[in-house]
Amino acid sequence: MRHGRIMIQSYKINIKSIQLACLVMAICFIAVPIQAQTISGVVTDEDNGERLPGVNIVVQGTSIGTATDADGNFQLDVPSLNETIVVSYVGYQTKEISISGRETIEITLLPQSVMGDELVVIGYGTQRRADVTGSISTVSSDNFNQGVVSSPEQLLQGKVPGLSVTAQGGQPGAPQTISIRGLGSLRTGSGPLFVIDGVAIDNSNTAPTGDSFGMSTTSPTNPLAFLNPDDIESINVLKDASATAIYGSRAANGVILISTKSGEIGQAQLNYSSRLGISKIANRLDLLSPEEFADFHNSNGRSDLDYGNRTNWMDQILRTAYSHEQSLSYSGGNESSTYYASVNYSDQPGILKGSDLEKYGGRLNLTQGFLDNRLDIGVTLSANQTHTDYAPTGNNPGVNGDYLSWAMQLNPTYPTHNPDGSLFIVSDGGMNPLQALDLITNFSDVTRVLGSIEASFEITEGLLYKVNFGLDNSNGSQISQVDRHGIFRIQNPEGRLVDSKLERNNIQTESTLNYLFDVDNHGFDVLGGFSYQKFEIEGRTWSINNFSTTEIEAYHNPGIGSSLTIGQNQPSGFSSVNELQSVFGRVNYDYMNRYFLTATLRTDGSSRFGDEYRYGYFPSFSAAWQLSDEAFFDFNSLSNLRLRAGWGQTGTQDIPNGITQQLINVGINSGYELTPGTITPGITFLRTQNETIRWEVSTQSNLGIDFGFFENTVYGTVDVFRKVSSDILFNSTSGVDPITPTDSFWNNLDMEIINQGLEFTLGFQKNISNDFTFDVNANASFIENEVTKLPVSQILTGAISGQGLSGERVQAVLNNQPIGTFYLLDWVGLDENGENIFRDVNGDNAITNADRIVAGNAIPEFTYGISAFFGYKNLDLNLNFNGVSGNELYWNDQNGRFTMPQLIGGQNIDKIGFNLNESSSNSAGASTRFLHDGSYFRLNNATLGYNLDTSGYLDFIRELRLSVTAQNLFTLTDYPGFDPEVDTPRAVGGITAAGIDATRYPPARTFQFAINLSF
Repeated sequence: MRHGRIMIQSYKINIKSIQLACLVMAICFIAVPIQAQTISGVVTDEDNGERLPGVNIVVQGTSIGTATDADGNFQLDVPSLNETIVVSYVGYQTKEISISGRETIEITLLPQSVMGDELVVIGYGTQRRADVTGSISTVSSDNFNQGVVSSPEQLLQGKVPGLSVTAQGGQPGAPQTISIRGLGSLRTGSGPLFVIDGVAIDNSNTAPTGDSFGMSTTSPTNPLAFLNPDDIESINVLKDASATAIYGSRAANGVILISTKSGEIGQAQLNYSSRLGISKIANRLDLLSPEEFADFHNSNGRSDLDYGNRTNWMDQILRTAYSHEQSLSYSGGNESSTYYASVNYSDQPGILKGSDLEKYGGRLNLTQGFLDNRLDIGVTLSANQTHTDYAPTGNNPGVNGDYLSWAMQLNPTYPTHNPDGSLFIVSDGGMNPLQALDLITNFSDVTRVLGSIEASFEITEGLLYKVNFGLDNSNGSQISQVDRHGIFRIQNPEGRLVDSKLERNNIQTESTLNYLFDVDNHGFDVLGGFSYQKFEIEGRTWSINNFSTTEIEAYHNPGIGSSLTIGQNQPSGFSSVNELQSVFGRVNYDYMNRYFLTATLRTDGSSRFGDEYRYGYFPSFSAAWQLSDEAFFDFNSLSNLRLRAGWGQTGTQDIPNGITQQLINVGINSGYELTPGTITPGITFLRTQNETIRWEVSTQSNLGIDFGFFENTVYGTVDVFRKVSSDILFNSTSGVDPITPTDSFWNNLDMEIINQGLEFTLGFQKNISNDFTFDVNANASFIENEVTKLPVSQILTGAISGQGLSGERVQAVLNNQPIGTFYLLDWVGLDENGENIFRDVNGDNAITNADRIVAGNAIPEFTYGISAFFGYKNLDLNLNFNGVSGNELYWNDQNGRFTMPQLIGGQNIDKIGFNLNESSSNSAGASTRFLHDGSYFRLNNATLGYNLDTSGYLDFIRELRLSVTAQNLFTLTDYPGFDPEVDTPRAVGGITAAGIDATRYPPARTFQFAINLSF
């Protein structure tokens, strides 16, 4: 595409500049010794004698260092033989060794305890895993899902119990729906809080929504797609209130902390990775073939519907997509400073023609110590550009359809092109899908800068003051254009251009005072802090119609448009500000490193609420007991046993800005019909004022056990939880003011949403020998969701689309039922006339909405993941599985497109709808006929890798790894659609709907080949 080529050229310029800057920075950090003597030696594991490759060895107080080779050997030039060297290696205890005149040194390292000494990122700090009292899951970069990954949520799928990750479609960069321990709110968009390197981000869309031209609305690119997965060190998921309460008002649905990589003490490292991916559609629908379609109509006297061609319309819009990723990083450091710099580029075309995701960016993470490291300054900075081309398909195709829906249902005997090479025009009200691809252009560009600067000063021993400033700025644009045309199903035949802009600005400043001290066997960690955050958003849209030529693209020169009217082209815009100020405190206490207590309190004030209820107070308490350290505990095989308990409250202010205030419209069409047929100019009331809106509150309790057997060879956790959300924020569609009634009135419903369940992890890791090791891990969660005390009989949601389905809803919020409940007529079968038979539930001899039943639920009762690692010498295999059970899916495509009346009318259908007993006049209203089991078991990704030993012939290469990854290799399911991982946005009035599949962009199966080099 023309705009794509322009961006790639820009990338080449930028990446050279970034590489040069990284090189200059690195040179500034590297000290060159004036005089040196050489020492050498070997580093081994103290327990089993195994030689350790890649161990960092650095002269204390300098940047002089090296790393061991593949056989554990090292050689290092040191200023003198009186120096001290620092030896460090991931998973082992760091050691300081005095050279004491020796030229040859044999070094042994002691492994760290897997269960206890691991550092875990928590809110405003880190803790040893053994000191954590809350429910926190950690996934490090070594355990991430592999393959083509466009956003960090995909790295976690199937890895964390209680965490649900569902893609909204297969479009590269498609948004992901995430929930932690169930759905705790009625509203869409109420997901977890994301914190990246200490900056709490607003995970809202960074690109505006484009114009559909009657086709379908496309979801904007995932706002987290800007992150480079290669830059991420670890992701911590905070699940219970005792862990999340430190984040107060935004933590009701959990917190996800993303930590990016930093430099390590030792020799500088240059890392390069290159990946090539090949993607094809993973699963096809079982549509009637052109021959089957023609045979059916010819045998039924409708030879006029057989045009003699044999066209597979899905093949016309699908393709084999070739993606590639390049990533380069440079890192290192010494005892007083570290640095990490990276640049990256990726291009990920979609398997549907016309779709593409292109990204490039850079990152710089620096730390520098001053005053004998009492003062530390840290800087993180990332700048990224994301370009997305959208195929003309989306979430709600409706009666007009889109190019995917027409590829599924168009008569397969039509030709694709006319004899003269022009595209064939369908004359019976359908649409050649290639015309939408040819006529419609939809793309977005987003530039995002995320950074922070932090200073920490040790006032006295154990007393640390820290201040940081964070910035998250994004500028997004969306171009939507349709060329001049004569296609019935596409709007604006004269041509139309829509240009939209969206800017988000997030500023955060925080100060904390942290005091760590011991009194005899009592340890204290006291934290107090203040936080202020300001979110600004601004958007504008303009348009122009009636293009005078087809030789120039209107988005390059809007002057080719010749029609500007208030009715069609009235400019629009908006701007809003939201502010948060918070005071928080936390006390961690331990006695003899055996008994642990944590207490947290956060007070949040939000400008989204009125003066009376502006502030919310969110406390939490938790405790842990390291039972296996007790003197009376004498179970040799049980090496670790830890009990945890917690309680806390968190809040939600995830509501639109200004909803406590009255909203009026003063546009040209505002006013009321005081005289029949005539609008009297004035104002129109749109939203009723309500200053008494309160915070939505989530109260959660948690009981947990951590255990390990046989020196933690077998390890795991078990958690039981109960989360109750109350004071549910809700937008009523009719106001309470009889004088100025409106369609919007926000208030708190005196109801509860309860999520309770059990989650566990179980792992086994063993080094069978120096050559063979394996690690198997499984996790699962059982969740029950229930709505109680609902003050109304039902709230309908879950819109579906298709001919005759306008206004149809398939889900309802009901008392004593879970969110995502399917509320449908119960389809029994067909009568002797081929018409539907529905169960008469109330026995009144009439089928009405009163006969709807609770037919199932879209939220899985059971989710699970399994990962396995096998390593033999330099060869390794990683397998990651995930699955769900106990949920149903509603296939909107079957309801609206794949029934016998559609086939008899001349459209193609999936074989699931082929039934010769069905009447051509049978209605296709919503019912259990189109409800299916949504359970599945998937091999998410499998990676086979080999680490080449380069010693002796490529000594300048520290590591060389080749790997191949298969992604979405197989899925076991009874669901007949493209894929059972379904979350098409189908909310009504902002009320969550789930499990509805409607013309979903199909997922891909990908094979990726990678090479990783370290110097």
